[in-house]
Amino acid sequence: MIRECLDIEDDSWIRDLSERLEGGRREVDADWKRTWPVDIFQGWWLQSFGYALAALYLFYFAILYRVGSWIIDGAGRPIYTDFACAWVAALQAIHGHATSLYDPAKFVEMQAAVVAPSDYIYPNWPYPPTFLVILAPFAALDYLHAFIAWDLLTLLGCVAVVYLIVRRRAAIAMALASPFTAWNFLAAQNGFLTASLLGASLLLLKRQPVVAGVFIGCLTYKPQFGILFPVGLLAAGQWRAIVSCVITVVVLAGVAIAAFGGGVWIALPQELVAQAGLNLLADPNSNWAYLQSAYGLIRSLHSPPNLAWLAQGLVTFGSAVTVWIVWRSRVCYELKAAILAAAALLATPYAFAYDTTAIVIPAAFLATDQLSRGLLRGEKAIWIVLLGVPLAVLVTLGDNAGGKTFGGTPVSLFVASMLFFVILRRTLRCFGKPTIVDSGLGLQPATFR
Repeated sequence: MIRECLDIEDDSWIRDLSERLEGGRREVDADWKRTWPVDIFQGWWLQSFGYALAALYLFYFAILYRVGSWIIDGAGRPIYTDFACAWVAALQAIHGHATSLYDPAKFVEMQAAVVAPSDYIYPNWPYPPTFLVILAPFAALDYLHAFIAWDLLTLLGCVAVVYLIVRRRAAIAMALASPFTAWNFLAAQNGFLTASLLGASLLLLKRQPVVAGVFIGCLTYKPQFGILFPVGLLAAGQWRAIVSCVITVVVLAGVAIAAFGGGVWIALPQELVAQAGLNLLADPNSNWAYLQSAYGLIRSLHSPPNLAWLAQGLVTFGSAVTVWIVWRSRVCYELKAAILAAAALLATPYAFAYDTTAIVIPAAFLATDQLSRGLLRGEKAIWIVLLGVPLAVLVTLGDNAGGKTFGGTPVSLFVASMLFFVILRRTLRCFGKPTIVDSGLGLQPATFR
């Protein structure tokens, strides 16, 4: 009609104009897709963000050190922290006083004689003597250098294991960026060591079960995080790893007896009872929020201990059943390892925020599976929440003296629980059906192995 009105016989110019307009629209769309939304999951972006955040942590620690409120005070005396407790224990052990560590009154005296004056000194040494075998070399150093060496060596082990799991440099940056990494580094606690042993055990179990068993045996220095390993090993029929683990435990116990005497093993049970009385059976008004477990959460809500034990029992039993079913199945190994590592953080009633440093291990195995088979809907947003929520709490609260602290909120329990269910969701998708995967370039069908 328009052509007739304008008396135009050749409409080639219309087709040409349409093609030009369509081409321009495609270019605009392409530019828009390249610039928005920003894909923060690109390796270079993750590395930039992770290292920048780690640098901020380090800058903050340097400030604390310069003003005399971290590691040592202005007079050069050790500031009382969790590592001070461990260093004093190792120092006394190499001087032949290991058995006295399990006497609360004597242990307080030992610490008070070495550290700067403190309002509170922790009275219990609840670790098995095998931990003293690990700590003993650091007692040969002065406190400052022992603190730094412990932090750096255990952090290096943790980061190395994470990298070997994921095989991406961005994994190193994200492990350093974790708020739980900063929290553990501040106190020089043993979260890095726990993460290293947990990750190395699962990394090697598939191809080198004997070596994996050695690492599992070493994890008994903190046995509450290994209680689900027997479930997974038995379900998978990993008998060589089981035998290797038992031999390792026996050897470590023998070394501890040779180094510190047999009395340490006799004194340990009494100390464990005292520790339970301090942390699990204490007054209802105790600060239960420091226990990052179902038990601690229920007690922090002023509920009776029976209800708290019931809740923790259900979580532990559910975790064990899940690990058994998954490890008996034909699910890919990365998800098996991820589910066990995440469940290990939930199954114990006795866990603190620094223990959640080990969250990088299930996260690394999950990331490995995602890199291999793509992201399910919503998993990018979940990753942001898993990092963003604890980071916001850390920045807001920090180590607030006399007030609510990062370690006194249930953020660790939230992160561990959320990650567990993310892994479980992927695991359930593995049972035979095609699923929809968001590869970052749009939704497309994919089938899990």
